[in-house]
Amino acid sequence: MADRGKEMIFGYARVSTKDQSLERQLAVLEPVCDKIISEKESGKSTSERPELLNLLSHLREGDTLVAHSIDRLARNTRDLLEMIDGLVERGIVVRFLANGMSFDNSPQSRLILTMMGAVAEFERGMIASRRNEGIAIAKDAGRYKGKQKNKELHSKITEMLLAGKNTPDEIAKLCDCGRATVFRVKKEMMSTEQV
Repeated sequence: MADRGKEMIFGYARVSTKDQSLERQLAVLEPVCDKIISEKESGKSTSERPELLNLLSHLREGDTLVAHSIDRLARNTRDLLEMIDGLVERGIVVRFLANGMSFDNSPQSRLILTMMGAVAEFERGMIASRRNEGIAIAKDAGRYKGKQKNKELHSKITEMLLAGKNTPDEIAKLCDCGRATVFRVKKEMMSTEQV
């Protein structure tokens, strides 16, 4: 983006797959934006979208970032809130056309961002709670097995332990796993008297 002397309104359009069209978003962004950045990226976090990262790095105080809807800008609530918070602190306004929401560094915007953050935190807590309840029910029914062993990794660790040429720390580095995994395999071997 070339050097510029005035505040600008930037649009950001994104679709998740190469087959989807940007036309609907561009149609509402073009009348209100000085420049539009678009990309086709599927399910990637904000840090994995090069066009968005480039745009965010070029925004200056007084600029406005416009997106058709919240879900076009960020994949999850945490990313969204962190992005908006960082932008408004830099003096950049963030607007969403679909719901008419606009965020700046005003007390009202800060209140809304704080409330959205609290709702997102509550939502994460509820998801974790439901997941834990589901696991408990599955365990009681004998259907929950937990994380399954990587048999190939365990076999490699077993071979190295039996060879006796490496320390557990070295084995962990060579196998790209944690020390706890090596010691768990060693403990299993000792219980079956392989060592």
